[in-house]
Amino acid sequence: MEPQKLPLDSINLYGGTQARVQTTDEAVESYADEMTQGTVFPPIDVYFDGATYWLADGFHRYLATKRNQLPTILATVQPGGRSDALRHALGANATNGVCRTNADKRNAAEIALEEWPDKANPVLAELCRVSVDLVRRCRNEMAQAGKLDHPTTVTGRDGKEYPAQLQRQPRGKTEGQSSDTSAGGGGGFSKGKSDPGAVGGSTMELEREARAMIRKGEINPFELPTLLTANALDYSETVINLLGTMKRDDPRRNEGLTRIKRWVDQALAGEVATLAPIAADSLDAAPSPVT
Repeated sequence: MEPQKLPLDSINLYGGTQARVQTTDEAVESYADEMTQGTVFPPIDVYFDGATYWLADGFHRYLATKRNQLPTILATVQPGGRSDALRHALGANATNGVCRTNADKRNAAEIALEEWPDKANPVLAELCRVSVDLVRRCRNEMAQAGKLDHPTTVTGRDGKEYPAQLQRQPRGKTEGQSSDTSAGGGGGFSKGKSDPGAVGGSTMELEREARAMIRKGEINPFELPTLLTANALDYSETVINLLGTMKRDDPRRNEGLTRIKRWVDQALAGEVATLAPIAADSLDAAPSPVT
């Protein structure tokens, strides 16, 4: 698409298509100085809906051109309206231009969630070119603050709708939950009320997110067998994560680790047919400590 010169005053840069928290005056000044030295910058990107030119990428270049009191700017014009410009803007500068700050990335994710709350987290993450985890955290925080409602269904990358049913299990104790381990409050896996869930996309996307969350200790580990794509490494990472929460000063810690070691040894020898734990009476009466 051949770039064209557009009058600065014909371009709308106040339509909510700026994905950054703010522009950087230092960058604007630097760009303006380089322009006066003869540096030719890439065209800005705008979308035209027949009435308005919506600025999608190039806010610093636009402001630098305006600072130099130039009447026009070179632009690549694509057909589309504000939403198209915003989609473009949300992922702009991920790999070029003035690097995005973490605040810029979060701002992009929050804008995307406000605009398209019914889109799955992986879809919005891809749009903003940020991690799925960032979108998930922003969605949860916005929901908890009353700024966003959780949809009952979400649209995945394939355009199909899926139930937004994935629930995260918060680490540690929830508010008002007993610290008694017999009540399920011990370790890194809480059995308290789940916080608002991570909204996934297609079935594969949902399972991929669930597996990652279980391995991090964010979902009850006993949900792992319900995932068709779960593999042995998922189980091992989950177990290691859980064991990492064991108290080091527990007087029966070595005894517990020895039971685990014995089960692993028997499993490797093909003597354990199921995932059921070894009965206590099958262990040596005085197990040697694990070092």
